[in-house]
Amino acid sequence: MGDERGTGTQAGSVLRRAAHQSRLGQLWRRAATAVRSSYLYRWLTAEPDPEVIVIDLRETWTVDPVIRLLDAILDRLLPALDDSRVAAAARTGAASTLAAPAVVGGLAVLVAGLALVLVSIAAGTLGTTRLGLAAGLTVVGVSATRERRSWAELRETRPVELLVAALEPPEPPDESEPSAAPTDGKRDPTATDTDEPDPDPPEQEGDTDKRPNADQ
Repeated sequence: MGDERGTGTQAGSVLRRAAHQSRLGQLWRRAATAVRSSYLYRWLTAEPDPEVIVIDLRETWTVDPVIRLLDAILDRLLPALDDSRVAAAARTGAASTLAAPAVVGGLAVLVAGLALVLVSIAAGTLGTTRLGLAAGLTVVGVSATRERRSWAELRETRPVELLVAALEPPEPPDESEPSAAPTDGKRDPTATDTDEPDPDPPEQEGDTDKRPNADQ
């Protein structure tokens, strides 16, 4: 057993030494040194500066005129763009996509498959792989166009709910809710404290009823 372990250790050391002295090992070390010495690596791994100075660019002499010019252009361009045909076409496309997202996606995949076939034929590179890929895209696109449900209906299906739940970020904890009290064998916090004296015990009530009779 000891001889086998010694032989394995020697073989491992020989392999590590050979890999270290090989051209591939030297190339790897040079690449690692170049990456560590690069400005981007040092910028990403640098410690944050505790004394960070925030400068408002609107208060500078050089950037403030540019920002004012952009604001003036956008204020005049956005209302005109909102009434243009491009904006109307974009709104129509968005409404059509929400009304039947699977149909729109299927048409896009179908067009991509047909375009792949046409480009391959024109370039003379149509082979078995590209033909199979184009056929797969065509089948997927035709199958998707048969789904006529809207996004609101698809949103309620189980696969889409699982996908959205997997992609959406977790909700932050609500700090306004008080933390629950531990109940591991301890006294219930909602129970009344029986150690406090009763302000009006029954015996005292009886005594107060008898005192007027004795006075009479």
